[in-house]
Amino acid sequence: MAEEEKCEDCGKILKDKSHSPYCPQCDEKLDKQFDTIEDNITIFKELLDSEIEVLRRFEEEDIEDLFKRVYKKLAKEEGGLKQESILALNKLKKSFKLDEAKLGLDKLPETKDVKRSRPKDQCPQCSKKIKEDFNLCPYCGYKLNDDFISGA
Repeated sequence: MAEEEKCEDCGKILKDKSHSPYCPQCDEKLDKQFDTIEDNITIFKELLDSEIEVLRRFEEEDIEDLFKRVYKKLAKEEGGLKQESILALNKLKKSFKLDEAKLGLDKLPETKDVKRSRPKDQCPQCSKKIKEDFNLCPYCGYKLNDDFISGA
């Protein structure tokens, strides 16, 4: 007897033997998350680590298509690619080892020394309100001060 396939997300038995490892409800939920992440990159010019983890559940070609779409949208903005856009695109590129040349795009500038501007009282990772002099976010543990050395 063949082993029943289960949804990787909720564990329901998959009745439809499609190529998807998710049930229709989880697949739809995941697609909505994907669309929200694309909007966050194009509108807010940011890509959170939690969003990268969601994207890891998608196939390589989906990520490549996302990168190309977002790259082209951001490049069309007045004045071309801004530093915040470059930061978000480079984070996506590095997280998934994407190659602009392979995707038919111009190479992105390196942003090693560019810092994303943010309100001093907001965590760049989880967006919760914090005190300006915090070294670490008390909510998610994000390192806010590059000079801070954890005692742990």
